[in-house]
Amino acid sequence: MILHHLVLDTPTLVAFAGNRQVSALVHRAHFETETRLWAPVLSVVEADREHLGIAEHVGQLEVVHTVDLDYPAALEVARLHRDGVPLGIAAAMHAARHLPEWGAGALVATVDPKAYKGRGVPVFDLTR
Repeated sequence: MILHHLVLDTPTLVAFAGNRQVSALVHRAHFETETRLWAPVLSVVEADREHLGIAEHVGQLEVVHTVDLDYPAALEVARLHRDGVPLGIAAAMHAARHLPEWGAGALVATVDPKAYKGRGVPVFDLTR
C-alpha cells in the first residue's frame, strides 16, 4: 500500500543534478514501496529548459511517475501563473491538490519551500 505520494516540482527536478536530499529521496522511493514519486510533465519540461538532459534522466528513473496536464489542469495552472506562480510550480501544486484517486494526501517535495508559502499546499521541505 502506498502511503506517501510526493510531487516533484521544477526546482527539485533541476536539483537532480547533485542535491543529496533529492538523491536520497529517489533512493528511498526505490527501496520503499510505500513511497511514490510523481513529476508533472510541465515541471519536467521546465526543468529540462534549465538543465538540459533532466527530461531524459527523469524518464530513466522507474520510481518517478509522470502526471499529465489535462484541460482542467491547464486552466488552473494558467490561473496560478497569472498570479505569479512559475508554471512548473503551479503544475506541482495542481497535482498535489487534484488527484483524489491516489487515496491519500500528496505533498510537494521541494527544494524551494518558500514558493508555496500561503498557497495552502502541503510541502515536504528538502532543504532540511
